[in-house]
Amino acid sequence: MKKILGMGASIALAVSVLVTGCSKTPEASPSAAASVAPAATAAAATPTPEAQKPVTLKFWGGVPPESGPQDAVDAWNKANPNIKVEYTRYVNDDPGNLKLETALLSNTDAPDIYMNYGDAYMTKRQAAGMAEPLDDLIAKSGFDVEGIIGAANIKKFADGKYYYLPANKNLGAVLFNMKALDAAGEKLPTAWTWDDFSAMATKLNKGAMKGTMLDPALGWFGDTVLQTAKPQDWVIAADGTSNFNSPAMKKGLEMQKSLEDKGVMMKYSEAVAGKITVQNELLTSKAAMMASQIYIIRYIKDIKSFPHDFKVAFAPYPQFTAGSNINPGGGMGDYMSINKNSKNKEASMKFISWYLQEGNMSMVPGGRIPTNKKADAGKIASILIGDAKDLIDEASLKALLAGNYTFPTSYNVPVPTELRAIFKDEMEKYLLGAQPLDKALDTMKTRADTTIKGAKK
Repeated sequence: MKKILGMGASIALAVSVLVTGCSKTPEASPSAAASVAPAATAAAATPTPEAQKPVTLKFWGGVPPESGPQDAVDAWNKANPNIKVEYTRYVNDDPGNLKLETALLSNTDAPDIYMNYGDAYMTKRQAAGMAEPLDDLIAKSGFDVEGIIGAANIKKFADGKYYYLPANKNLGAVLFNMKALDAAGEKLPTAWTWDDFSAMATKLNKGAMKGTMLDPALGWFGDTVLQTAKPQDWVIAADGTSNFNSPAMKKGLEMQKSLEDKGVMMKYSEAVAGKITVQNELLTSKAAMMASQIYIIRYIKDIKSFPHDFKVAFAPYPQFTAGSNINPGGGMGDYMSINKNSKNKEASMKFISWYLQEGNMSMVPGGRIPTNKKADAGKIASILIGDAKDLIDEASLKALLAGNYTFPTSYNVPVPTELRAIFKDEMEKYLLGAQPLDKALDTMKTRADTTIKGAKK
């Protein structure tokens, strides 16, 4: 529910448009994940005629199977022999999303259930007829939307219907290498602004270790700072035109280029060419802190792929206005939808109902927090840390989980994919030195306003 121009996560206009990127690196052992996934008996208690006939459901998502999805599917399959689920991982990037959409339109091997990462992808697929309206299926299954997730946390589309149910509650955070923080004589921030962030990055910039970084596939500071200034439909101004000329957008882009020019963070062009990732830069001590999400926990615990001996601590996101508590990269995510062309919609809804109430506890070791309001928060914190107390700062993680945040949403943004492309195009020209900031913002707004106006005709 968060981002049309940012990160899943991190942070991004797709970040929300966001998303969250998923790596191919394994993280949680099957035994750890299986221990938190209750037996999937309740969902199979009263099979419908459709479910009585053995079926196989194809379930596509962006998380590597070994990072939780396979444990959830195995638990379900063990208790539901008549409704077998097969999990397929697709990479949550542009080629991967195209692969998913091609499969959804296919007559063979199409997924029945699939995850969407961000409002833009969900909006696009709903408009293209790739998603089944869920209201009747929800009623038939008895799934309590308000009691389990909260209706306010789920977008209803123009026809007043649900087309997805969120499975993951994202929490954005700034992750710190505690050794670097201690060496600089700095304390972990608990409430700070973007000016504080910039100053901290400069202080932490030592030798080969950059002060901060961004994964350019997931987000950019212009979009992220804008979200902390206007969390609701941040790319749209009050008059319905684009908000790309906002002072917050200017501040974010200016800050990013300034940090790049001073050598405090890798230049955008180098980051794109090197396909850098948050986990690699943080856990190989190439960067001291970075704005991301708590899904990085799965990489912190994967010392085989990322050997390191320092603790990682978690701070809340910096704010545009001091005293705010907006969480970019946070909010509801992992939107579960049913393919409109699926021949097993009721069986698919049964699996989704179980997954949202029990199954996605298997995802906790990888840093994904269930949307179920009844999930045990203390247990979640304990599972996230596991046996990695020497690698994860427990006090800062618990404080982050206990926070009361405003999450950015983008329910009412027209043509989100087009706006994201415009933003990225003009932003890149500025970061690469091809145009000054004021021209970038003016061009961005002019192009976006024209696109919005055209969409309303």
